[in-house]
Amino acid sequence: MGTGIIKDIKKIIVVAFPLMVQGIVFQLQSLTDKAFLGNLDTKYVAAIGSAQGPLISIADSLIAISMGLTIIVSRLYGAEQFDELKEKVRSSLFYSSLLGMLVFLLWQFGAYPVLAFFQVSSETIGYAATYIRICSWFMLLIGIDSTLQSYLQGIGNTKPIMYAGVMKVIVNIVLSWILIFGKLGFPALYVRGAAIGTLIANVLSTVYLLFYCMVFKKKEYALVVPSREWLDARSYQEILKLGIPCGLEYFLWNFSNLILIRFINGFSYQSMAIYSITFGCQCMVYAVFAATSRGTLVLIGHDIGAGKRKDANKKFYACVMLNALIVSIAAGCFMIMPQSLLGLFSNDAEIIRQGVPYLIFLGIIMFPQSMNTLCGNGIKAKGDSKWMLISQIYGSAIVISVSTVLIKLFHMDMMAVYITLFLDEGFRGFINYRHYRKME
Repeated sequence: MGTGIIKDIKKIIVVAFPLMVQGIVFQLQSLTDKAFLGNLDTKYVAAIGSAQGPLISIADSLIAISMGLTIIVSRLYGAEQFDELKEKVRSSLFYSSLLGMLVFLLWQFGAYPVLAFFQVSSETIGYAATYIRICSWFMLLIGIDSTLQSYLQGIGNTKPIMYAGVMKVIVNIVLSWILIFGKLGFPALYVRGAAIGTLIANVLSTVYLLFYCMVFKKKEYALVVPSREWLDARSYQEILKLGIPCGLEYFLWNFSNLILIRFINGFSYQSMAIYSITFGCQCMVYAVFAATSRGTLVLIGHDIGAGKRKDANKKFYACVMLNALIVSIAAGCFMIMPQSLLGLFSNDAEIIRQGVPYLIFLGIIMFPQSMNTLCGNGIKAKGDSKWMLISQIYGSAIVISVSTVLIKLFHMDMMAVYITLFLDEGFRGFINYRHYRKME
């Protein structure tokens, strides 16, 4: 391995490590609730799994729109156009907050019908709807949170995001323990307690980012100024031009997975529990290679803004090697000790036994998934967010058609879901890599 690649890997890790920690603690936030509730009753973990699917799908789409801001900020930062950079951030703070308010109203009035559409069982739908309605209050702040995170990522200052994430998971673990089990004199609230703990932790995390950017770095960042830029729709249109394809891409990806969840709910709530805990393990690894890929996006943006396209490509291939190492280690752990990993989230011996082959298969799926994730970020960093939407349309077609054929015509069980995901990630990883090579 050449010294140039090692230097690039170090640069990627410097930017990506805080994002990695933030991503891991985000997954820990979810996994902690699943672990607590899963050891009380399988119905509870199935309910959270059913609720988090549609809830996170919409939230991810909003956050993905802000990726347009990350791309723009990284380029403007590399070109040292700081005044224009701040204009974009102020506009995003205002308009992204409006979008978050609309999503909040959607979940307050539409949670139950949405869950019913996805065939959530009658035994768990009440718990799932309650979880969504409580957690969705954070949608009122998600525009602020996503904008500030995109801004900090774009300029390469990712440590505050990490600190916010660590604070979030610590608060969530403590509050969930208290409210789920009824500790320190509080009543045991079970699923409701998990939702309240998640909501408070998310709000405090956003408050920290606000304090950091608007108070602690007030003079340096100068984001809070009386200006018409807050209402500048033209600046936000430029963000949307890059961000909407990203948002639609994430929406299609999540919608495809929600179709799979609909099939799984049709099997049984035990199947939903297996899906939730196996993907809970996989999501921890995804948080790591997604962070290195996002860090690479930022560095590529800086290089392009500074007119150094060759350096940008070198960082891409350095991340290919880094992600391959990360996934190889994780897949090995999935194969060597699957029972131990699954046992963290359930005390149901039958659920653990059935989950073992699916967890091992997920270890294989992560190889094309990591390549797909990196290529997607590399392509977006070069300003082409529309291609990823196109490739996701193909991917969604694969997921919906293949899963329908395997389950409805061949009467396959849960393995149909995992086979479908492997074909989807493998196909998109291949075509996205080819497209990136054409852009070099």
